[in-house]
Amino acid sequence: MAVSDYRDKRFLIIDSLKPSRDLLKQFAFNLQPDVIEASGYSNDIVTRCSENHYDVLLLGYDLGDSRKNGQQLLEELRVNNLVNRQSVVILITAENTQAMVLAALEHKPDDYLTKPYRIKDLLTRLDKCYKKKRDMGDIYQALDEKNPEKAIALCDRAIELKTPYQAECFGIKSRQLFALEEYELAAKIYRRFETEKNCQWATIGLGKIALQKEHYNDAISYFSGLLEQSPLYLSSYDWLATSYEITEQYQQAQDVLEKAVTLSPLSVKRVERYAKLCFDNGNYEKATSAFDQNYQIAYNSIHHKPENAFNFSESLNKLAHELSDYQFKIKKNRVVSALSETNRNFNQLGIKLQSQLHTVRLMQKNKEEYDAKRMLKSAESLIEKVGDDLDNTSLVGIAKLLCHLDRQALASQLITKVVERAPDNIALLNEAESVADTNEKLAERKETQLALNQAANSYTDNDLISAYRRLNEAYQRYPNHIGIRLNLVQTLLAIYIESKKQESLVKAGKLLSSITGLSRDNPAFPRFSRLNNEFKNLNNS
Repeated sequence: MAVSDYRDKRFLIIDSLKPSRDLLKQFAFNLQPDVIEASGYSNDIVTRCSENHYDVLLLGYDLGDSRKNGQQLLEELRVNNLVNRQSVVILITAENTQAMVLAALEHKPDDYLTKPYRIKDLLTRLDKCYKKKRDMGDIYQALDEKNPEKAIALCDRAIELKTPYQAECFGIKSRQLFALEEYELAAKIYRRFETEKNCQWATIGLGKIALQKEHYNDAISYFSGLLEQSPLYLSSYDWLATSYEITEQYQQAQDVLEKAVTLSPLSVKRVERYAKLCFDNGNYEKATSAFDQNYQIAYNSIHHKPENAFNFSESLNKLAHELSDYQFKIKKNRVVSALSETNRNFNQLGIKLQSQLHTVRLMQKNKEEYDAKRMLKSAESLIEKVGDDLDNTSLVGIAKLLCHLDRQALASQLITKVVERAPDNIALLNEAESVADTNEKLAERKETQLALNQAANSYTDNDLISAYRRLNEAYQRYPNHIGIRLNLVQTLLAIYIESKKQESLVKAGKLLSSITGLSRDNPAFPRFSRLNNEFKNLNNS
């Protein structure tokens, strides 16, 4: 007999196997809830949850071949706020491998049940989860409302009343204090629970505070220590990798994520992050393998996006010279298949053109000159026709690919459109111009890109002085970098417009004068020309 009363509750059962679905429906029927709904199709569930609230979701992991699995479905529901913290979600699966369990638990079902199971066990788990949801309901609602002050007050009240969920209340309170930048108060809670069983969150919290205070060695010590104590606690790998990246220890960051990906190879975001680190570190063999993995596990998830195939293609292009003709052909066929699928799935002109140009590059590497020339000619013809209809992001992606294919003149035309449309979008312009800096050393490219990204964020936030300082520091280290110089000019002109300080205009003029020999085909030329004209207008006014 159920301990809790479910008579006014709504149940949703998701399982692709009819016998399993019927068993769960009968289980729910015996609890006499207000509503019982069931489906074997993952796409149907997203629609249902967008239209109705369900108090209990009994979610099967295997939802059929070539469809979202239960883990992917749960992630989509969580990300889109279609299941709130007050609903009970129990994941039911026939698989119990470590990789699958870890991946599923990262998306935080309230419980996890492995087939075959006894109905008695399911009822016990459901009662336990529901009791917690009921007792913590007000706190969870405050979290859903993104009201940290209310959540803290409710946690304090629950702790005062000696709730059986004291550790979770302290954990929630500490995270809300962290969000409010009350780091010392949060740290007091973290230190209290640091050595308690199953309170790894406390060590993570102390490490995050150390990062905020720029005590990077302390942060690394916290996260690496936790990793040794709890090697299956995956969050420690992510934060340790972040600490290494902040301190520019990129190989160490890659090594840490490699261990995490080995333990849990089904986490799309972590695999993608690992792949990008491998690529940035110049380890193109590992990057290509990881981008291949990322493409496959993302396919039925909310992480399915054109960039997955494009990154896979770019990495294989970098790796090509290390492979035999046979090895390259095998991998090339996999990438071309991914590009074709991407083109079909997204059915957008910008995606189609980028897929074609990526394919052309692979064909050239595979010495398929005739087919490559024909496809390139077709793509260029289409670009001429529809260029004005493409969004800025697509224009930048196409321009970069055209530069790789020695079509700088057409690339420059596209960048000119971007400069005209979005002259103040420094982040986008940085990306457009990045193809001009391919001769940089790997370490320099990372450092300059980090400086450009940080400055772009400051510029976007209208913090012009911070943007100028970051860029000037980067300029002192890399005085010949076109992107840094152009960003400095743009920032100095913006400072002059805001403050009328002649010094800013003079500095901008000197920087522009230092940029010589820039050909019209260079991706940076359209922006240089616009900034030069803006400088002349301001100087003559």
